[in-house]
Amino acid sequence: MRIIAKRTLVEYGTKYADSRASVLDWYLLMKGCTASNLTELPKTFPTSDPVGKDNKQTCFNIKDNYYRLIVQIIYQAQVVYINEFLTHTDYTKKYCGGK
Repeated sequence: MRIIAKRTLVEYGTKYADSRASVLDWYLLMKGCTASNLTELPKTFPTSDPVGKDNKQTCFNIKDNYYRLIVQIIYQAQVVYINEFLTHTDYTKKYCGGK
């Protein structure tokens, strides 16, 4: 898959230095991923989950669930758009109503 934009991932890895290796691992796995739909994605990313309005985004656990990477995947075009990188706490506040 094509990931837009790698630069954004590098910035997240810089801001959250303890996540850098995990972000790179995710990037390399995603780059080689050939999933054609959300149902196939867990073959490569078992903990991926749909999130957001109408579940149009996908959430990935980063660094043993310390962080959450939110992306939008256009499967037909094999393109991934990076949307957000959140701590687990911030993710819970935003997507789970603070539970």
